[in-house]
Amino acid sequence: MKTFLLALLLGWAGQAKAQFTDSLRVSVGTTATVASQGYQPLWVVANRYGTLTDQRADLATHVRFSNEHVFTHATAVSTAPLAAPRRGFYLQYGADVYNNNHFNSLFLAEGYVKVGYKNLQLRGGRYREFTGELDPTLSSGSFGISGNALPMPKIDLAVVDYTPVPFTKGFVQFKGQFAHGWFTEANGIKGAYLHQKSLYLKFGREHLSVYGGLTHFAQWGGTFPSGKAPSRFKDFLRIVAGASGNNDDPVYHQGPVDIDNAVGNHLLIPDFGVILRGDHATLRLYTQTIFDKGVADTANLNQRDKLDGLKILSRDRLVGLSWEQPSGSFLQKIVLEGIYTKYQGGPVQYQGRDNYYNNGTYSMGWQYQNQILGTPLFINRERASHYQLDQNNLSGWSIVSNRVVGVHVGVKGALSPKIEFRALATYVQHYGNYYDDAAFTPTKR
Repeated sequence: MKTFLLALLLGWAGQAKAQFTDSLRVSVGTTATVASQGYQPLWVVANRYGTLTDQRADLATHVRFSNEHVFTHATAVSTAPLAAPRRGFYLQYGADVYNNNHFNSLFLAEGYVKVGYKNLQLRGGRYREFTGELDPTLSSGSFGISGNALPMPKIDLAVVDYTPVPFTKGFVQFKGQFAHGWFTEANGIKGAYLHQKSLYLKFGREHLSVYGGLTHFAQWGGTFPSGKAPSRFKDFLRIVAGASGNNDDPVYHQGPVDIDNAVGNHLLIPDFGVILRGDHATLRLYTQTIFDKGVADTANLNQRDKLDGLKILSRDRLVGLSWEQPSGSFLQKIVLEGIYTKYQGGPVQYQGRDNYYNNGTYSMGWQYQNQILGTPLFINRERASHYQLDQNNLSGWSIVSNRVVGVHVGVKGALSPKIEFRALATYVQHYGNYYDDAAFTPTKR
């Protein structure tokens, strides 16, 4: 902690923007990072979509452009006072090219095409995403996708904003998505896929509303040193349903398949919240929990990790409260969050030890290019090398600490119309995981 408090950080960002049409935007920027240790403080690099390196000093320069073509006039989809008009048919595309790692790495941070009609959108490529109803700039991060890692390539059909359900007069609204993505090679696993889908419902009017939703992720397919995982269309249907393997199918008796468990590596994230809008401020209370493996029967090892129940009332969760007022104010938004993931069903094998983000088959865990896709408050092996941990006491899991207890505060506002500020402060106690607890005894803070 003293090291972080003494860390010296020098950063500047130069933005040159030009508008050649009503929608074309081009920007060029450079961010410099300097620290007193050989790595950066957490919030300098976390939730930055993999664009900054975790080194003592580096420059990250990027060139970004985006454009939009609207083919029909905008129409209002709601008569509510704050409802924004939605476009008719439109086309969006853009790219963001970065150079960092002492000028040795050149990569595409974003490159996408989006076609939409009102709230319905078909999108493909590499694009920034933050799942769940959390503030993407002030929250500690979603359990699903927090913007911590470089976006992976996807094809996605989505209802991007809450849309009224017919015949409910706007009292019931929904949004959701169905996506397919591609992981890069990791831990000797090539060609693994991502399945992602979500559905959210919101009930209420402008001043008071409640919402609930569920996002389902799955890693599946791919070629392993031991063979090829099932990757046919009928295997994909099992992934969508979270079903176990087919014991009568010869394909499920080759390669890295555990027939007793659900095929692939599944992660489900339930979200719930209440929104209260006043005349001058908005208050949100929200919670998000995590479901990484099922309930088991220790007397029958053929019934391990059954997808029974979503553990909605689990003690492991993120709880948050946010307060927001109009953007012209000095203090615009405050977010308070608490995170607890220490329990994980308890220490009994199969009954508990959920071991969030780790998986026995997909050994890279819930990561993309060695960066955690979800909350950056967990520690992977790469970042653990910074923290003077005894490497001999670490097991082979990719996420070495996923049992945490912490509090987080985020604040943003404006000193003037052109000068904005953001502050993040987090205190976390790390207990490792149920296999790495020796390296985290006593508790690391």
